[in-house]
Amino acid sequence: MSDVFQIASIGLFEARQRLEAISTNAASATLPGYRRQVVTGRVFDAALAEPDKSTETTPPAQHPLDLRAGAMMATGRALDVAIDGDDLFFALTDGSRTWLTRAGAFHLNEDGVLVGERGLRVVGTQDDVRLPSGEVSVQADGRITHDGVIVAALQLFRPNDRASLSADQGALLIAPDGVRPAEAGTARVRGGALEASNTDASREMLSLVALSRQFEGLTQVLQGYDAALGRTIQKLGEI
Repeated sequence: MSDVFQIASIGLFEARQRLEAISTNAASATLPGYRRQVVTGRVFDAALAEPDKSTETTPPAQHPLDLRAGAMMATGRALDVAIDGDDLFFALTDGSRTWLTRAGAFHLNEDGVLVGERGLRVVGTQDDVRLPSGEVSVQADGRITHDGVIVAALQLFRPNDRASLSADQGALLIAPDGVRPAEAGTARVRGGALEASNTDASREMLSLVALSRQFEGLTQVLQGYDAALGRTIQKLGEI
């Protein structure tokens, strides 16, 4: 493959990666706790790398995440909880796997257990968070009170490797290197509030416009090169 075609193919590969990220970001712009996916120059390394002969299929791309905190939204709902700062997360589990999330729109399941997205159980200081029926209040340190009595406590977590976090469905994040509880006294939450997505549709639309121009430019390069190659072959045929 010529250098021109290789460079153009890498550019188109990056454009496809960016389009996937933009589409996901735009669709999740109103999802509380969502973390924006970004595409960096590392996609060029992936495109230039030698294919892995040991596997027959290519794993789906894992885009780095923008982990900056989103805006706080007051809801007044007792079981809506937002985290102050951008380096801590709630943990949700199905009993065998654990996910991190910033989406604190919690509710009680039929067993009185606090759950979040996809019905996954919220991990507290004593494993599952079980709450009585009736009004509860979430304190800044994560303790949950009912009629002035502490009935449970939320636990916040840190990923062992923040840079390795990747997106799963919705606002759920995968921490392949595991998680650890936040240090005592560092957890600060706000009851009756949610954290908004840290992206917005208008920003993604601007990115889409820039991406379309990149795609058009690469297409013109390929068309020009193909035309020049065709003229060269024609001249050689005339000799």
